[in-house]
Amino acid sequence: MKKLMTLWMVLLLSMAVFAPSVQAAEDHLSKIKEKGTLVVGTSPDFPPREFYIINDKGEKEIVGSDITLAKAIAEKLGVKLELVTTDFNGVIANIQTGTVDMGISGFSWTQAREDVMDFSIGYSQETGDNGYQGLLVSKETAKKFKTLDELKRANLTIGAQGGSIQYELAMQATKPTNVKQYGTLDAAVLALNAGDIQAMVVSTSSAEPVVSAFDKLTLLPREAFDLDPENKYAKNVIGLPKNHDNEALLKVINEVIETAIKDGMMEKWEAEAKALSTKAVENE
Repeated sequence: MKKLMTLWMVLLLSMAVFAPSVQAAEDHLSKIKEKGTLVVGTSPDFPPREFYIINDKGEKEIVGSDITLAKAIAEKLGVKLELVTTDFNGVIANIQTGTVDMGISGFSWTQAREDVMDFSIGYSQETGDNGYQGLLVSKETAKKFKTLDELKRANLTIGAQGGSIQYELAMQATKPTNVKQYGTLDAAVLALNAGDIQAMVVSTSSAEPVVSAFDKLTLLPREAFDLDPENKYAKNVIGLPKNHDNEALLKVINEVIETAIKDGMMEKWEAEAKALSTKAVENE
């Protein structure tokens, strides 16, 4: 009898010890619905995915195809959308720490990111007419190079947004000591226009609206200067904290993405955001 009582006490103690772990692993979708808010991290300096405009009310507003997708996910969940804005590195940090429910900021897949966050299916393709991973330079610099190998041998001072795919690609396009990190896309473009750097690695779909506002700058042609010819970083994904039980939430997110692609809404959102981003730059 004493042995049975001892065994029973051990079981009770074990349950008490492991109870917090069970609590921590609770389905995160249920938590979001319970609080009534989907908290989303983003870096709104990446048109046409996420960027600021001054709306008809004269207020500063975050818009873009990523933001429209986030709104569609929140609507599907039946909750309000709350945006947490930081620079790109901050978005990644907030996902890792679980400060946000998910991050949507033009993310591309990398193994390093997959090690620290869960990913949705891909929802946007950065290839062909939709852009590529390329180089933004002054028109004077553009005249000096005909191939990517020539540019690499020149070891230019190249800028890129910190924590981004573009930063990793910049490290391959020049000496690592010649790469300058910027918190935002805007800051890097201004540095390039001022001559503080000689080139900038960009997602060209985001750089195109900027080019129209800076007469001295141009994109090097894709045929000779595509930094991701195998489209390794072509697809955008949504990132979620790995320390959450995301299975049910990811199922809903992926369903929204699949439906938006199938119905042509994703293409529509991207076209509208591209037109709006160009207009926003022209009005600045």
